[in-house]
Amino acid sequence: MYLQTNLIYLFFSLIASALIYPLLIGFLYKYQFREKIREVGPESHKLKVGTPKMGGVGFFLVTLLFNLVLNFNILQTALVLFVFSVAAILGFIEDWFNTYGKSKLRKNVRIEVYEIFSKSDKTWFLYKLMLIPWNLFRECVRLIGSNPSNNGVKLKSHYKFLLHLALGLFVGFWVYLKLGWSSMVFPFIGEIEMGIIYPIILSLFFVFTLNAVAITDGLDGLLAGLTLIILVPYWIIAYFGMYYGLSNLIAIFFGSLLIYLYFNVFPARVFMGDVGSYAIGALLFMIPLIMRMEFLILITHALCIFDGGISGIAQQLSVKFLKKRIFKMAPIHHHFEVLGWAETKVTMRFWILQIILSLLGLLTYFYF
Repeated sequence: MYLQTNLIYLFFSLIASALIYPLLIGFLYKYQFREKIREVGPESHKLKVGTPKMGGVGFFLVTLLFNLVLNFNILQTALVLFVFSVAAILGFIEDWFNTYGKSKLRKNVRIEVYEIFSKSDKTWFLYKLMLIPWNLFRECVRLIGSNPSNNGVKLKSHYKFLLHLALGLFVGFWVYLKLGWSSMVFPFIGEIEMGIIYPIILSLFFVFTLNAVAITDGLDGLLAGLTLIILVPYWIIAYFGMYYGLSNLIAIFFGSLLIYLYFNVFPARVFMGDVGSYAIGALLFMIPLIMRMEFLILITHALCIFDGGISGIAQQLSVKFLKKRIFKMAPIHHHFEVLGWAETKVTMRFWILQIILSLLGLLTYFYF
């Protein structure tokens, strides 16, 4: 019965996303919400200039709305959806101010609004009142380190880290204080009590995982494909562990992300942007956490952790202290491109490696 519900929700999500994504991509193209390609990246990536970003808005909204309407569970999905949403909003802020000032939407909106409200002093006064919330929002974002101007400067790294850390601390201390969790379960060993250290470690682990997953989103189809493969063992564990709310959530997200991947495979028609990669990073952390499988993240997410996290840190430390590079380019998926591997080859081989890690994670689950 529950498996049938899972599949029904998956196809609901899949159909809704199939209807939404062509419209969303058309909107992003029309108003030039375009990805900025790194000048220091592989030469082949310069061809991606003009590809729209913020495609993650689609699978984020479908997942959030379907779960709120069909699958809201205070014990299993409420915290996951909250953290998923906050992470997506943080990513949306970065994407918005990095692209909005350069897009046609800003100009078109201002022209239309000006024509409507400039007809009289009363309507112009009303327009000024309506701008107050927007101006307050701009000022708040400026204070945390962003410049919401036409230059579209992103959040400064240290301010961004503080925002991520604040979300991580919320997660860590919520489960510690509200749910009473202060221990971690390890395979072959069992449960180990950690006390106050548990929420601190969990918070830092969340921030590291969130950013590692986001940085892994560097090739067409890479992160979306890895995410789908990572979710399979957790879907199985959630279903047989009677976490039916979580299994429904995974099914809904799975269906929506499949449609996104259809448009994101090489050559990509749309990129997910930070709104999508942060949402995915938060979701991939929260699902194992709710099932008390935090340790499994080290296995099932190992590829993302190494690619988006460890390889970049190792590269920076090596350059700083040894004055030489470990990799041709970091993160390591670019290293293989510089070696001459085609982008599609890197992506598919990472997918294959992720299948192995997901199977290993599922096997490890039986030894908890």
